[in-house]
Amino acid sequence: MRKGIGILWILGVLLLGAGRGEGGIDSLEFAARRARLSALLDSSSAAVFRAPDGRTRNGDVNYPYRQESNLLYLTGENRPNIALIIAPGGVLIGDTVARVMLFVQRDGGGVATIEDGMTLDWSRFSEVLNTLWPRVDTVYASAFGTAFLEDWLNNKPLFIERDGRRELEGRFPNLKVKNAGPLVARLRVYKSAAEVENIRRAIALTGDGLRRAMAVCAPGAKEYALQAALEGEFLRQGATGTAFPSIVGSGANSLILHYDENRRTMQAGDVVVMDVGAEVEGYAADITRTLPAGGTFTSEQRELYAAVRQAQKDVLARIRPGLAWSEMDATGKATITARGFGKYWRHGLSHHLGLDVHDAGVMDTLRAGMVITLEPGVYVPVEDSLLAPGYRGVGVRLEDDILVTENGSLVLSESIPGEFTEVERLMKEMRGKKVPAE
Repeated sequence: MRKGIGILWILGVLLLGAGRGEGGIDSLEFAARRARLSALLDSSSAAVFRAPDGRTRNGDVNYPYRQESNLLYLTGENRPNIALIIAPGGVLIGDTVARVMLFVQRDGGGVATIEDGMTLDWSRFSEVLNTLWPRVDTVYASAFGTAFLEDWLNNKPLFIERDGRRELEGRFPNLKVKNAGPLVARLRVYKSAAEVENIRRAIALTGDGLRRAMAVCAPGAKEYALQAALEGEFLRQGATGTAFPSIVGSGANSLILHYDENRRTMQAGDVVVMDVGAEVEGYAADITRTLPAGGTFTSEQRELYAAVRQAQKDVLARIRPGLAWSEMDATGKATITARGFGKYWRHGLSHHLGLDVHDAGVMDTLRAGMVITLEPGVYVPVEDSLLAPGYRGVGVRLEDDILVTENGSLVLSESIPGEFTEVERLMKEMRGKKVPAE
């Protein structure tokens, strides 16, 4: 494997945005990504990516299709029956030595082409793979859609990915099969200008959705009414959907980190934790705001909220290239502890954000070009005996999306109000407003 990316990485940066339509990523950027991945390989290795099949929801109904993120990153193609092979040593196709091969099903719905390689019919994918295996000693493959299945009749798991790798390596003793994910993650962790723009757009739609949810947030309303208002606004403005199942947790449900039932009726005095995000061009937003169901926080809720908000500010002041991920956590927890709520800190402070809401990348040290979340929170159990009753059963989480820059950071979600006074003001303003028809 080659040690660096060098000139090809710089070329990719220079190509960013060239010929790109509004909100899109152009073919030159996808070609640059493939070139950067090729630079991480040598002539005796190759990378192979295959789109997962559609998944059945029930009967003959499928879930909406979503491409495997590494293949989406390298091609922009969000459909099944697509595969990509990158082989720096080349594969002989007819009279041509191909190093980048895109396989597509020619179904009349528009045929993808690539400028940096060869486009082949989907039916030839297995043929070319069988030509490739004896020519390389390492292949980096996209993960199976499912690593294992549960054989419930025999009460044992079937490890598809592991067994598939072993069978191929048994057929070709000199071949090693590795997961391509960590390799592509080295590229995905740095976001281009076009990627940041897509994330910004997803954040903007998320902010508009939250404002619309505030208009229907009131005692007596169902959690799903907020979800409907939020997600309806996403779709009205052209989002492809949600980046993950919307979390709308009121009352004691605000304590459940990944609550997704959204069926409870909100009551006076509740807080509502909304952890939500739109998806645009495959890119995710991940925003959390905590709302007072009645429009105004109690004094105890304000105290918890203020502690979480201060932790966010203290960490943000330190974000810069070179800062260790563990230092961010330590800073946030120190602020919460100093406010007397350290016992109620229950999760990590941050993660990468991009094509996946928990995006590819190692969480070790911050570097310029990363997009991360910043999400401190405190969660006081209903049965807690250390704090007064007004604090009990209250969860507060605030989450914003941050671009790490050369000199510090940029809050991509700064237009979404975060101070509790701003939240109260905006809720009062939004109530009674009608949702526009288009």
